[in-house]
Amino acid sequence: MFDYSELPRTMFLRMLECNLQRLGTRSKTHLHFLRAVRQHLDADAAWLHRVDREGRLADKRFVSGDAALCPADLTRQFAERRNPRLGPGMLLSPLRVHERIFAVVGVARSGRKFERGTGRDLNRLTRLLAADLARREEIRLNHVLDRIREKVVAELRPRDLAYQILDGLYQLVGYGHSGALLTHDSQAGVFRVEAEKIVWAKAKSAFIGHEIATGAEMLDLLQRPSNGVLRIDPEGRPRVDRRLRPLFDYYRGRGIPEGGSILLAPLFYGRELLGLLKISAAGSARFGDYDVEVVRRFLPAAIVALRNVRDRQSLEDRAMEAEVRAGLVTVARAVAHDVNNAIGAILPLAEQMREEAREGRVDGAELEQDLDVIIDNASLCKRIFSNMLRHGMERGGDGPVDLNHIVRDMLPLLEAQCAPARVCVETELESELPTVRASNKHLERIVWNLVTNAKEALRGGDGVIRIVTERDGSHVVLAVIDDGPGIPEDLLDKVQEPFFSTRRSGTGLGLALCRSLAWQYGGRLSIRNLSGGGARVAVRLPIVEPGTTERE
Repeated sequence: MFDYSELPRTMFLRMLECNLQRLGTRSKTHLHFLRAVRQHLDADAAWLHRVDREGRLADKRFVSGDAALCPADLTRQFAERRNPRLGPGMLLSPLRVHERIFAVVGVARSGRKFERGTGRDLNRLTRLLAADLARREEIRLNHVLDRIREKVVAELRPRDLAYQILDGLYQLVGYGHSGALLTHDSQAGVFRVEAEKIVWAKAKSAFIGHEIATGAEMLDLLQRPSNGVLRIDPEGRPRVDRRLRPLFDYYRGRGIPEGGSILLAPLFYGRELLGLLKISAAGSARFGDYDVEVVRRFLPAAIVALRNVRDRQSLEDRAMEAEVRAGLVTVARAVAHDVNNAIGAILPLAEQMREEAREGRVDGAELEQDLDVIIDNASLCKRIFSNMLRHGMERGGDGPVDLNHIVRDMLPLLEAQCAPARVCVETELESELPTVRASNKHLERIVWNLVTNAKEALRGGDGVIRIVTERDGSHVVLAVIDDGPGIPEDLLDKVQEPFFSTRRSGTGLGLALCRSLAWQYGGRLSIRNLSGGGARVAVRLPIVEPGTTERE
């Protein structure tokens, strides 16, 4: 480091610039700068007080010299642009980094005035520090982008990559409300929240899987804005509320504070809209041009993340369909024995009844008994095959759905699936269970996958699977409980991950798909071992409130 006391004053700025570039952390930079400014301006105190995005003094303050000469109230008034009345022995200067007031720099003398022109000198020094901080921000931005590129090359899981992007933006832009990555489903006509970082509450988002309906006006407005990013400031919202408000207001009325300035970045791959990157400032804070540039430089990584999400989801869907088809083949083989038994009971009776009819030996009581046997066995065959067809059909719909009805309809199919493994299926269905907002198809898949997983856990056979439904406050719970060996504690979290399976022949999609479908409808999946042995896998889904006709 250069010694400023031995330098000509004309060389001070150049030497200060060189010294700042050699320093490592920003804290060391601030302290070194204050000591140099205090010495150069012959001040008794110098201080730097950070300012948050809403223009208020933050908790961070750096002081060199007599701290009693550093008035926080006057510094606060200056940061809030209230033109405080300063004495002749005090000077304040705004430290602007990328068009935003980053801090207030002040110097003071005790009982002495500053000479004319000292204020210009302080402003010049402050601009020098601002340039150094901007240089550091650029280095930091490139470092974060390089780290994310490494994650892309390392084929990080799509959702983990999405959170890396949101965390990187938080480090560089410091958005104070929330950040989210949304996927666009053109067939369903919705944006879906894929990842979300809630900054103001420092908590996990409850909106993962939440869907926002799109419209022609919304999509038109998102078609490639200038610089790839659309900026919405608080006072500009009335002009765009009608078209874009659903994208940043889906939490309204749920106890969540309203955000400030918003940046929306549509993510295009060619002409295809993959999704949306969104960050929200807190309160009255605004994003500047530099923030827009930072988000713009993150767009390639975000596009890669959404392409991975789409490709992986397509792969999961194909694997899920293959698993369902394979399951139906297995069930068909499993029920063949029962169907053959039923037909084996029907044919001899029918042949005997025909013979008796030809010979005129028909007995009314015996005939009624024989017909009852035939009807019962024929009804069993019909129920089994109709449920197999129902399970294989692609039915849409978004409820309301009676979960108990789904379980009862699938029960013959589930029993036939589990019978070859000597596994008994029991039900405990709460009466007058409220309906849930979901599709029949998705609930059938959840029930099918949970029972299939429970059956596989009972590899030795001779076990029991219980399907339980119950109301828990504003939710309905579907639980599948087995009396098997349970799940190793170190695998409780992993078994929900896509493509992770404890079975060599397993796809690892059963529980992952159940969790994803539960999220889609605002619910969640949980797994725990039972003290007496076995495991309990439960899916909680919000109930449909009375009078509700549309999905929120």
